[in-house]
Amino acid sequence: MPSYWWECERCRKTKVFSEVTSVRGITHFILDVLVPSDWDQGNLTQKCEFCDGNLRIAYIFPKREPIHILVKHIIGLGPFDEYLPMMWETIPDRNDNETWFDFKYINGRKIWGLNKPAVFSKTDLKEIVIKYEKKTGQKLL
Repeated sequence: MPSYWWECERCRKTKVFSEVTSVRGITHFILDVLVPSDWDQGNLTQKCEFCDGNLRIAYIFPKREPIHILVKHIIGLGPFDEYLPMMWETIPDRNDNETWFDFKYINGRKIWGLNKPAVFSKTDLKEIVIKYEKKTGQKLL
């Protein structure tokens, strides 16, 4: 299984990116779908062909006990040249009552930045929270 995939919330069937979208992986999805759509959150769910549930991007968060994550929202700033810092709202272990915020970045189409934390200035942190609220319609703070 690749490090990021699509997974149905309901039936848990999985698919690789190219089976669900016109792109071959997560960095391509971010740069070729999310950025040009101005972070349209509707791109983060697709219909499952097996049960008509919602497919979401999934990954394993590497802790002592690995945690299965489903992506709820992705908001980014920039890109600034090739650097693209993002805030991902995620659902850990299918617990809809709890969400985590994972701060990530990519540098061009290189996936390795998704395994390292993004660093935000106070101004950028404020900007990404405002953008999150605008794009999701949810108050964060």
